[in-house]
Amino acid sequence: MTIKHIQLATLATLLASAPLHAGEKDAIIPVPQAPASDDGWQFTLSPYAWAAGLDGSVGIGNVVADVDQSFSDIIENLDMAAMLHFEARKGRWAFMLDGFWLRLEADADTPGPFYDGAEAEVEELRLSGLVAYRAIEGPTTLDLLTGLSYFSVDTDLELTPGLLAGRELSSSKNWIDPVLGFHLRHELCERWFAMLRGEIGGFGAGSDLTWQVMTGVGYRTGESSEVFLGYRHLDIDYSDNGFTYDTVTSGIILGMNFSF
Repeated sequence: MTIKHIQLATLATLLASAPLHAGEKDAIIPVPQAPASDDGWQFTLSPYAWAAGLDGSVGIGNVVADVDQSFSDIIENLDMAAMLHFEARKGRWAFMLDGFWLRLEADADTPGPFYDGAEAEVEELRLSGLVAYRAIEGPTTLDLLTGLSYFSVDTDLELTPGLLAGRELSSSKNWIDPVLGFHLRHELCERWFAMLRGEIGGFGAGSDLTWQVMTGVGYRTGESSEVFLGYRHLDIDYSDNGFTYDTVTSGIILGMNFSF
């Protein structure tokens, strides 16, 4: 997306759907252990909000726009956003789906005297499908992750006249990144837990490099529900045929995990 990764997060969504990454002891956001179903499967659903800021560069052809949006700026310019995480686990193996979609508008700077800035409109979709294997079981659990992340970014730049007349540029790109990662969770006591999650991907197959880190603490509110508060940092470096998307999205995540 434009601008250091449309890191979004609607504080409104944050409180309303109070959701976040799910995780039954291992999803993006671990959740409490729900009783396994008759066939041994356990499921976790986690709607969540990401109160993040966006910083980075978006380029179309020979025009590059720099964006630096704080969380308050994102909220003001955010048109729409949706975020959800799902996990299905059986024994040591689990399958996870995580995605967010957002659309926003923001002011951007254009280096040089040719244009006097730009208005950027970005629509971004990220869907990840991961397979997890529990390498360590107990009060401390460790899941090893591998899978794919799909990105779709639509960017529109409306350039303000400078030495050159104003004009509009548009470009759309989609790509798939291979991903490797881990999810570590430690039970601090009966109701509290801490987690750390890391992912790295791209390796030139899609993006040049994409990585993210999430960390935080959670509280078990019931036999099958948890509340989670933490911090997430997502860095994307992608370029192809004159299209540049080099952004960082980081900020507070807040969510709730429901297991069944």
